[in-house]
Amino acid sequence: MDDQTVASLTVTTTASALRRRSLLSAGLLGLLSACGTTPARPGAAGRPGQPATLDPDALPRDRAVRATTALAARYDAVLAAYPAAAGTLRPLRAELTAQLAALTRPLPGTAPTTSSTGAPTGSPTATGPTGTPAADPSTGTPVTVPGTRAAALAALGTAEQGTAQARYADLATVSPPLARLLAALAANGAQHAVLLGAGAPAAPPVPAPAAAPLPASALAALQATLSAEDAAVYAYGVIGAQLSGARRARADAAYQAHRDRRGALQQRIAAAGAVPVAAAAAYQLPSPVSDPASAVRLAALVEQRICAVHANAVQATAGPLRGAMAAALQQSALDALTWRGSGTALPGLADG
Repeated sequence: MDDQTVASLTVTTTASALRRRSLLSAGLLGLLSACGTTPARPGAAGRPGQPATLDPDALPRDRAVRATTALAARYDAVLAAYPAAAGTLRPLRAELTAQLAALTRPLPGTAPTTSSTGAPTGSPTATGPTGTPAADPSTGTPVTVPGTRAAALAALGTAEQGTAQARYADLATVSPPLARLLAALAANGAQHAVLLGAGAPAAPPVPAPAAAPLPASALAALQATLSAEDAAVYAYGVIGAQLSGARRARADAAYQAHRDRRGALQQRIAAAGAVPVAAAAAYQLPSPVSDPASAVRLAALVEQRICAVHANAVQATAGPLRGAMAAALQQSALDALTWRGSGTALPGLADG
């Protein structure tokens, strides 16, 4: 990323005594494109007249497809056994369908390639219609459903936890675009696990700041994320003033979480030999916040938009730092779920 591009991340201020930045353009929405997709790997599609080469992402993507298909089969089995649970489960099952579509189409910036099974990775994956006997796709045997509805939902939540953690395990070895997608899928799995009462899965650990340089694209992504965290801290100061009781406590916890992430970003950027971008004195909110309802709406919007900034940072970074950005994405996705009451299939991505 050249100096001109990095400079474009800096938001200009007005000439008024109190500097203001738009929460949507400076702090959150304007940073969603801070990290673009990576170019297609040379030779990935093969020479003319030759078959496509094996995609290094094929095995982890196949694992994600198989795991998502297995989850869908579990949902179908529980829905068939406990139709009264449809109000809870059908929205989550629909999000799995959207995830399969994302997993089985070409990733941005990459060429269609051949998977480890010999099928194009962009081809659709059939999951079987809901209402037919659900079977484990790896064995073909019917899915076993626990004997009570509560136990069945708990088992689904545990399966969501395990699937999310498997996606985190693949983050370090996959291409940047696939890492971004897997992190979004894991964040949604965390939302599902919480909705099903199982609790959030363990996210990747946040590494201690290391005194080491960063690639220009990674540094730009961290600066963009820092700007978004600054905006979130400001927004939660406004949000908390309009809330009381449990919702005020929730806002205070989110405020502190964003402060902590901001501090960690400042340390990592400084350790890379760069100057952390400074916060604005104030920010322009997207709409007036004058009562509890408008405060809750703003909180949900802040977390939704900051998910996209974290997803871009996952794509722009590597190693333990990539895991830390994925952990931040999961937390914002869970906070968005708390404020909004529902999740999204791909938190941080345009589809979600």
